Amino acid sequence: MKNIVVCIGNGLLCEAIIKMLKISGEFKPFRLLIQKKSNIANDCEALSADILLIDVSYAFGTTIETRLNEAKQVREKASSCKIVMLCDENSAPEIALEVANAKKDGFIDAFFYSSSVTEKYLTAVLASL
Repeated sequence: MKNIVVCIGNGLLCEAIIKMLKISGEFKPFRLLIQKKSNIANDCEALSADILLIDVSYAFGTTIETRLNEAKQVREKASSCKIVMLCDENSAPEIALEVANAKKDGFIDAFFYSSSVTEKYLTAVLASL
């Protein structure tokens, strides 16, 4: 069973993903709230996270700059933790391009477009990391 830290600003989406991960039986999910003074890297290290799933958007705490900075910190503190980003390619095509480039440049391990990913595909890819 993989420990997965889920830090997604949209509460409904976050709860749905956590429920899906629990039902799959392959993950032990931990929800992190987006807070001004939160340190995701420390939380990933303390929880022995195998995967960090974070969203990227225009909202406070989820911008690409913030998320890439957090990814860098996670790489330093919990180097074996895989970093996965989730974004909406329809409402934020610029962000989607930046996320894809982050994968291409090796800053993250995987990404998903939230408007087109299925539950089975998401859990299969996460399980394969």
